[in-house]
Amino acid sequence: MKNIKLYERVTNLVEKYYKIIFFAILMLAIVLNTYRLGEVPRGVHVDEAGMTYDAYCIANYGVDRFLKHLPVYFINFGGGQNALYTYLAAIVIKIVGFYNDTIIRIPALILSVIEVIMAYFLVKEFKGKKQGLLFMFLVTIMPWHIMKSRWGLESYLLSPMLLFSIYSLVKAVKSGKLWTYALSGLIFGITLYTYALSYIVIPLFLLLTLIYLLIKKKVKLKQIIVFCIPLMILAIPLILMLMVQKGWIGEIDGFITIPKLHKSRLSEIDITKFLYNVRNLKYVFVTPLIDYNGIEGFGPLYPLGTILMCIGLIITIVKIIKNSNQVSKNKIEKSEEIDLSIIMLFAFISNFILCYLTELNINKANGIYISATYFIFVTLMSIKKNAKTIFTIITLTLIIYFVMFIKEYFTTFANKDYRFFDNGSIEVLEYVYSTDLKDRKICTDMNYIYSLYAKPISPYQFTKNIKIIKVSNGIEVIGYDNYINEINLSKLEDDAVYITGKTNVADKIEQAGFKKEQYKQHYILYK
Repeated sequence: MKNIKLYERVTNLVEKYYKIIFFAILMLAIVLNTYRLGEVPRGVHVDEAGMTYDAYCIANYGVDRFLKHLPVYFINFGGGQNALYTYLAAIVIKIVGFYNDTIIRIPALILSVIEVIMAYFLVKEFKGKKQGLLFMFLVTIMPWHIMKSRWGLESYLLSPMLLFSIYSLVKAVKSGKLWTYALSGLIFGITLYTYALSYIVIPLFLLLTLIYLLIKKKVKLKQIIVFCIPLMILAIPLILMLMVQKGWIGEIDGFITIPKLHKSRLSEIDITKFLYNVRNLKYVFVTPLIDYNGIEGFGPLYPLGTILMCIGLIITIVKIIKNSNQVSKNKIEKSEEIDLSIIMLFAFISNFILCYLTELNINKANGIYISATYFIFVTLMSIKKNAKTIFTIITLTLIIYFVMFIKEYFTTFANKDYRFFDNGSIEVLEYVYSTDLKDRKICTDMNYIYSLYAKPISPYQFTKNIKIIKVSNGIEVIGYDNYINEINLSKLEDDAVYITGKTNVADKIEQAGFKKEQYKQHYILYK
């Protein structure tokens, strides 16, 4: 009884001060996303560095590092990189005039904060403001949202942009105005530029949703046409891009560029690996496959959150089946209102189908988590309706998980080096470029992109003196100008500077008569 009275008092406070609570949750999201933004995660991911240099080139020269004018898809290291984040980063770089580890993460920060706001408005549209606040809070405290919001991996933009797209479509359906359908089609079209896997997710989601809306008689043919026009205009360059990769047409080089990639990732989609891919579902919902995408013991949704998600899915599916049976038996009239749970189920299915097509991990599957979090919300609302004390206990447990996660994230996680991050490479290169060694030939065992991040140059200078080698799946850049990411121990050059993070390599170079200087976790060797 006391717990029920406590719940009622809290509910009354939420009702009375919901605006204050909204801004409190928003401030929590902002703090979580901005605190030590350039420091955690530590260092710069190799794709983040590639995106940054291309953004620098676009901002200052209008071309990418390979002199492609406004490409719809960036070449990066040969396998391609999605375009939206790079262009957003280029805008930020153009405005502030420079970049650093914090600046390049601003697009992720801004879109993630807006994502939290949109989460509130989407659920408020259907369920009310108190429910909107709960969903907003759940999104804010989930590990998937916190971790993806704090670094510039371009594919992570699928999550917020998919939510914006869903919300825009809901508003279009509710208003019925043609301009809102055009705007929604535009947002869906932009979402295609977040991540290549959206080429599967978006069409499937729209197919399911539009069929549903037609059955409910909530959309008309002219509205669908108006919606599709901007969507198709934005999709055409990407369709052409796929045709270029297949060799059906040549590379298109004009006002915008549709480049031919050095290697194709189309082979990653393989339905014959169905059983193998399904086994890897644990890397999507339970434990991280890649250490920088999640923290062991917490997962993307917390262990409790994953259980609640599964229950929410079952509740939703059972409800849909029950309502369908009642309608078919004429027990109730068909509702004229659209059901948010059905739309979010379509979003979940559209992302989940990828598990059958390719090997997923947390960053590849990032589009699924907004709907997964919604089904956690569904479970909590169902429990709240029938057992308020249990609802309170579960909510407090999620908050405890959140506090434990934050402690782990900003301590243990923050102090580790991770695969594919520079791990001090950029810092040591910046140091060398500030000394009189900068004009010598520099040989390292680091990726060349870290040198361009540390000391950006004109893409015209880069391509003029680029050094490449042919490999089995395309070409590989091994250096440019006086920089080469290779250390040949059998042919050391007296006038060269060697930089390595490997003690055994540094010792061998030192034994050849080079002076060894240690800079944090790297060694600088020269004569």
